[in-house]
Amino acid sequence: MKIALIHDWLRVNAGSEKVVSEILSIFRNEDVHLYTLFNKLTPEEKKDILHNLPCHTSWLQHVPFIGRIYKTLLPLMPFVVKHLRIQKADIYISSSHAIAKGFTHPKNKLHICYCHTPMRYAWYLNEDYLQDFSGIKLRLIQMILPYIRKWDLQSATQVDYFIANSKHIQHQIKEIYKRDSVVIYPPVNTHKFSVSINPRQDFYLAVGRFVPYKKMDIIIKAFKNLPHKKLILIGDGYDSKKIKNLIQDTDNIVWLGYQHDNELILYMQNAKACIFAAKEDFGIMCVEAQSTGTPVLALQYGGYKETVVEGRTGYFFEEQTVASITEAVLKFEKAPLSNHEEISKHAATFAADNFRMAFQKYVLEKYHQQNSHQ
Repeated sequence: MKIALIHDWLRVNAGSEKVVSEILSIFRNEDVHLYTLFNKLTPEEKKDILHNLPCHTSWLQHVPFIGRIYKTLLPLMPFVVKHLRIQKADIYISSSHAIAKGFTHPKNKLHICYCHTPMRYAWYLNEDYLQDFSGIKLRLIQMILPYIRKWDLQSATQVDYFIANSKHIQHQIKEIYKRDSVVIYPPVNTHKFSVSINPRQDFYLAVGRFVPYKKMDIIIKAFKNLPHKKLILIGDGYDSKKIKNLIQDTDNIVWLGYQHDNELILYMQNAKACIFAAKEDFGIMCVEAQSTGTPVLALQYGGYKETVVEGRTGYFFEEQTVASITEAVLKFEKAPLSNHEEISKHAATFAADNFRMAFQKYVLEKYHQQNSHQ
């Protein structure tokens, strides 16, 4: 059986890339071909995520600094993905958080879309994403957005079946595309993100890419108001300079930069709690933290409401504000959550094994169902 897997782009080892990795693993005994607009993973990431399988890219792969400027090229991407050269396959699977589902394929062939989110840039969280732009660039993008929305709606009609990564996204798919979907939660490597027998240390942890929507700046400002509480930051990104300036002369906040999974896991295992302030549709890292037995302080939004149990595996804060995060930290200090085994057991419900079984079963059922009708 020949399978074509189409993903938006490969920049870093983040949540959607982990889904791609698992899909490739599921169908490793089949003839699988991966397509993406550009691939800027490191050799180590290519080994971990792509299992050293070849990856077909578009002409964007050869654009200088594409990993930095790709957002400014978003208006071009529907055209690029439409003309991506994809070999004929028995099953087409798109892993889409932006434009991947808009590729061209034979009409009589099965197309299943694993939807991480409808295109955020176009439909919601506009303010969080558009704050990267100003002046002429901002006005140009605002002019083009109606056309991108129209294209996005049209491309959704080319999908036979949608899989949503959470109930939150299932609702978005219904509201925006007027389509039904099933929920299959993303894979979490609960075997790797395990509980440590070592005692917890006295610090909070915030992990993620340094981009505006992650709201790292708000977490930092909250801890600047809590000088006796230690915060460790892990991550980098194009907001790094802003973050560096924010933590200057702040003794209780330490920035470690980007860390590989093994180092990240050690910090998660030793933290008293992890903090997540971004508006996430699922939030794999939040579940990874819980898998290490570490309680979380999370924004009461989206996927977090499906993965965090209030008062048992973490606490919610209601707003992306300094005051709201500060209140959550103080609440945790008064009533810490220390049943690390119970927290880890809860996270196990999102294990990668569950994803692999559910995803493979769904794809093969739809494939056999379609073939029986032809």
